[in-house]
Amino acid sequence: MSELSPAQPTIPDHLRAIVNEVEETLKDVAIKPLSSFFVGTVAAMSGVLFGFDASIAAAVGGSVNTFFGLESAPLLQGLWVAAVPLGALIGALFGGKVSDRFGRKKGLIFNAFLFIAGIALAAVSPGFWVFVVARLMMGLAIGNSAVITPMYMAEVAPPESRGRILFMYQLSIVVGILFSFLVGVAVDASIKDTALNWRVMLAIGLIPAFIFLFGMFKMPQSPRWLIENQFLREAHHVLMRMMGREEARSTFCDIHEAAARKTSVNLKACFGKLILPVMLLGFFLQFFQQSTGINADMYFGPQIFSQGGFSASAAMWAQVAMGLVNLIATVVSIFLVDKLGRRKLMFIGVSGIIIMLGAQSYLFHRYEKFQQTAPAESRAVTTTDNAGQRPVLPNAGSAVTHEQTTDHREIALAIASSRNVSQAMHAAVEGKSVSVPADAQASAPTSPAGVTTPALPATPGKPPAITYWIFASILLYIVFFAISAGPLCWLMISEIFPIRFRGIGMSIAVAANWLVDYFVSQLFPVMKDGLGMSFTFLIYAAFTAVGLALAIRFLPETRGVPLEKIEENIYAGKPLRRIGL
Repeated sequence: MSELSPAQPTIPDHLRAIVNEVEETLKDVAIKPLSSFFVGTVAAMSGVLFGFDASIAAAVGGSVNTFFGLESAPLLQGLWVAAVPLGALIGALFGGKVSDRFGRKKGLIFNAFLFIAGIALAAVSPGFWVFVVARLMMGLAIGNSAVITPMYMAEVAPPESRGRILFMYQLSIVVGILFSFLVGVAVDASIKDTALNWRVMLAIGLIPAFIFLFGMFKMPQSPRWLIENQFLREAHHVLMRMMGREEARSTFCDIHEAAARKTSVNLKACFGKLILPVMLLGFFLQFFQQSTGINADMYFGPQIFSQGGFSASAAMWAQVAMGLVNLIATVVSIFLVDKLGRRKLMFIGVSGIIIMLGAQSYLFHRYEKFQQTAPAESRAVTTTDNAGQRPVLPNAGSAVTHEQTTDHREIALAIASSRNVSQAMHAAVEGKSVSVPADAQASAPTSPAGVTTPALPATPGKPPAITYWIFASILLYIVFFAISAGPLCWLMISEIFPIRFRGIGMSIAVAANWLVDYFVSQLFPVMKDGLGMSFTFLIYAAFTAVGLALAIRFLPETRGVPLEKIEENIYAGKPLRRIGL
């Protein structure tokens, strides 16, 4: 049997003996190669759950608010939506400790059980506070796995394909987002009982949760974690399955050398001269990813589209289109990340995000002006039923009727003339009664409550062109996010931390992501109503511009660089911008 080549890094004799022993054991055994791509696919199921459990709020919102009687309690509406990012914030803080103590694999299995428990409890919740607790559990699993999964994927992927493998995590998140949008549309159309349909939507999330659980039982431990915890035989066995003999030997030596430098670490150590810049880089990568306002679109998309002139049904389908574009752009980015590199792709994408946020600010401002100055007949009239259902905008197509709901105020609109329309709309806003001409009454349908209302014109006014421009700008914004800040921020925080600080560094970075996500979720409805859509998007653009400026100054290029080389550069005191060189 061949011995270790003199060119290989030197290791103690007892390690050399272990390597030779493992190779001797496997010499006459057909080793089934372990596909790092397959490992990444299974681990990325946590990303599907991430995207589904967070974004399903957009689909179940109206029914949940109705069931728990939250129509007049906006603070509680925000609470259950924000419970997931709040739980994820807590979960992220403990993700590093879980992965370091129990290993990446066992940590992800624990999170699979937590996903199942949270989803099941949410789907059968008898009361509001039980539902909030269930959402917190789902958030804990999301935040914890968001720390462990990129770490696990980075540690089982070879350097030359690490970018593509790690992009699978972001891809899995957007698959989960699109899945939630499609589930929302399908279940809403097939189950009209609003007391039941939201439970079915949530319960469907158990499907990827069980796939994740059973898949993780078949996955290996991270060889880096195994070496770090002195499971040397198991580690070399895994490496032999992952790569060829010589490469496995070399990687074993490199990981062992890096692990030998690792000692126990506390929060104080993160403020060291060499480590603090890396910690800040990880923190701000995640901070500025969320300050783009991306999750305002994911959680409140139907409301945003409705504000731009879409009907309720059109807004839901626009949300599906947004999820589909997000998925396609993320797939494209997989082929760009190792071709263009991290820096160039980040600069292109983030610049586009800023431009599109500015465009949305301008377009919503124009639409607001249109609403104020357009003739009454072509102006969008937004009505909402008393169950807190989605708004219906007559100017964007046929009205959507939600069963088992009645208006809290029956308003008759005189349609006989432009003057009557204007008077009726004014009276509706003031809450006054409206007299309807006899000829309008004669052709009016009767509502389920027995109240006669005038028939609307057969073909409502066509949406103004600016509505379509708003839609296009949002889709382009999603494209630029999906090829840059979305995946790259997750990819880079899995690459930049030395092995000693990887657990705590990932925890801090991911906690920053969920902290900003929580505030975006909680404050968007307030900002929308208090500041207006135009100013809200302008604020997001300003934060993103600051993030781009910092990226130009500090973001390193890590394409194709082994994790051990990045760590070596950090300990050598190289500036952030050059730790990948």
